[in-house]
Amino acid sequence: MTPDKNKALQKILSAINKRSPVHYQIPNIGKFIFNKIVPYIFIYRVPSPDKRDKMLADLAKTENASIVCKSYDFNLEEWLKPIAQKLAEEFGACLLVEAWVADHNQKEDIMIHVGQKDLLPLAEYFQKNIKKEAREIFVSIAKDLNIPQPIGVPILYSKKELQNKQILLMGISIKQNYVDSDDLVLPMLIRLYRETLAKCLSRLFFEFLRVYTHLNATAQRLNFHQELTPLMNEIDKSLAQESTKFDFLLMVTPLNAHEAWLQFKKDKYWKTPKFLYRPLHVDPDLVKRRLYNLRIEDIYDPTMAYIFRDKRTELDNMVSMIADRGKDDFLHGSLQVFGNVSEKLYKSAMAILMVTEPEEPIKKADDYISANEFAKMARDEVKFLQRQNAEFNSPVRVREDISGVMVNRGVLNISKEYKVTRKRAEALIQHEIGTHVVTYFNGRQQPLSIFSLGVPGYEELQEGLAVLAEYIVGGLNNDRLRIIAARVIAVQNMLLGNSFIDTFSMLVDQYNFLPETAFTIVMRVYRGGGLTKDALYLKGLMELITYLKDGNNVHLLMMGKIRKDYLPIIKDLLQKEILIPPAVTPRYLFPEFSPQWKDVKRKGSIFKLIQ
Repeated sequence: MTPDKNKALQKILSAINKRSPVHYQIPNIGKFIFNKIVPYIFIYRVPSPDKRDKMLADLAKTENASIVCKSYDFNLEEWLKPIAQKLAEEFGACLLVEAWVADHNQKEDIMIHVGQKDLLPLAEYFQKNIKKEAREIFVSIAKDLNIPQPIGVPILYSKKELQNKQILLMGISIKQNYVDSDDLVLPMLIRLYRETLAKCLSRLFFEFLRVYTHLNATAQRLNFHQELTPLMNEIDKSLAQESTKFDFLLMVTPLNAHEAWLQFKKDKYWKTPKFLYRPLHVDPDLVKRRLYNLRIEDIYDPTMAYIFRDKRTELDNMVSMIADRGKDDFLHGSLQVFGNVSEKLYKSAMAILMVTEPEEPIKKADDYISANEFAKMARDEVKFLQRQNAEFNSPVRVREDISGVMVNRGVLNISKEYKVTRKRAEALIQHEIGTHVVTYFNGRQQPLSIFSLGVPGYEELQEGLAVLAEYIVGGLNNDRLRIIAARVIAVQNMLLGNSFIDTFSMLVDQYNFLPETAFTIVMRVYRGGGLTKDALYLKGLMELITYLKDGNNVHLLMMGKIRKDYLPIIKDLLQKEILIPPAVTPRYLFPEFSPQWKDVKRKGSIFKLIQ
């Protein structure tokens, strides 16, 4: 090794010792990148100038530590061996992952190569994650006799060299399915491979840290905090700006719901009510143009790219729905955003209605409280939560232009005509303030706006949690369960092509709902042209009960407005210290309610919540 090489290597080894990030470039040869000093390195050796694989080169950019270099005219092993040995000494073990383009004889899309027995559990974990992330990618494990390496390149280690050195080397050979016969890159496939591998490598490395090193993945010494790049912040800000230019629920909720009810009653329930909506103040075409001008494809972090793309698609669909109010396309958009009614969900809703007694009219007028009284209770709850965090706040407004109760970006809006029984009011406070407002506030504390505005599809988990909160504080009575079940039935009836009058009559005649209750259920489902969102309350509640029954943590759900299949992403971002734990805990998660949570977990079924 020349003096210059020795000097550069010593610089890298010193940086490892000090835990200082280091980048070193060898002109016309390659780069050594350590954004963080971690006990693993991703390696890609370019076989020749005209054989550089874009996917593998871009994949290297997503890793905390990587080496991308020529495989010819460069003795990588002279550099790698002292670096890997130093990392193993510092952390107790070192993992090297070398990736290369598979030869044409390989049948599998991805082959994981293992030459050391100690690596097999990690390889199996890696394989499991790839299958989970991308079912269309066929992956298997090859147990090699020797330490894996690409064909035709210098060997990095012999099997004997790695005995008792605490250095593990895994190989990944990848078929170039993302390049066509004319050597043109297929953008959707190359993204699928890069993002799948990046996510799975991240989880692989955390598992390696947990099992093979003397430190854990969240150890302070590792300093895993990953800064959001300027591009990430720019895209997050732009998505937030577009999202706040229109409020979806306000735009699809009738302005004249109370007046429409009075007219409907006057017409003896035989004339379909006419609903009026707020005017659209944004141009959908301009919103879409701005959304698709965002350079999400330039983000190499697969988790962040997935989150942003997901949100962009949702905003695109929602602005289309608003433009299509009153048209058939509105319902098509709703199915894309909020989904359909499954047979299991429909049967569960039917069963709830069959085994519960119909509601009875409240006779005493003083059993009801007014909108203003309910608003006072809500403000008292806000003051209670402010004791945990002085910045917590939620304006509470009584309005004439909405129906019922609605939280809009942390603001609780209450219809002037709203009334609720005293018995139900406390449960509703935990639904609206304890869940919707608290998750909005906790999301606001995160570095990304998307967690307060809501990740795409957050409504299912959010509404399920809000309804379960009602049960925890003793306010989920059978009347409320029947309404939630009836919403599913109404959505299904609407999807089958039945009219507003048909569905209203069904709820009143077949299921004995009071006319005003039935009107509210049907109005919510038929608004805008057909909104399937209300089926999510029962679906979310059922899935949340299963989540708890399986022993999962409910506190994690308070981090912001998230959905269930985002939880692995949330955990990844927590490990990287991009996200922070919840800043405020709602009343229903205080210790005095622990017995109720244990009760839900023990019961494990929505039918056992029936009183």
